[in-house]
Amino acid sequence: MDDVERLLADLARWTGDRRAADEARSRSEEAWLRRQADEEARFTGLVLDLAEQGAAVTVQTTAGRRHHGTVVAVADDFLVLDAHRPVLLAYRAVAVVRSTAGVAGATRVAPLGTRLVHALAGIAAERPRVLVVVDGNDALHGELRSVGRDVLALRLDGADGAAAHVRLDAVSEVTLLG
Repeated sequence: MDDVERLLADLARWTGDRRAADEARSRSEEAWLRRQADEEARFTGLVLDLAEQGAAVTVQTTAGRRHHGTVVAVADDFLVLDAHRPVLLAYRAVAVVRSTAGVAGATRVAPLGTRLVHALAGIAAERPRVLVVVDGNDALHGELRSVGRDVLALRLDGADGAAAHVRLDAVSEVTLLG
């Protein structure tokens, strides 16, 4: 083999070695980035990804209730699930979110920039019928009358129209019934 052939063979080998090393480094960096994203993941970012994908999810609450639907909004301390009716779920009441969609970790912040108390106060102006679930899995049906700083008022369904006042920090979910 002459000098030119040897140089070309060496260049081909060096190029192949370099390409293999670059591909291995790229795979390693990709795995590291995925791992880093998973380690830096925030719940709001993960549910935001699910909302953006329109992924079907099952949300299990800490009280064992299950809701099937799609995440349609993500806020500071709650998410909104379209489960054939809007369901507002406080993050502290969400135990598990299951999805068939593969979701990479996300570090985004919640886009709505509102809290559950403010959303409920806005909703209360229309006096909708709601199902309010409180810690311990107790459920109250009625008309949402008002929302204060730390309490909401309901006119309960039934003949007597009794009132119920619920501490907002005990509310784990609110389903809008109509």
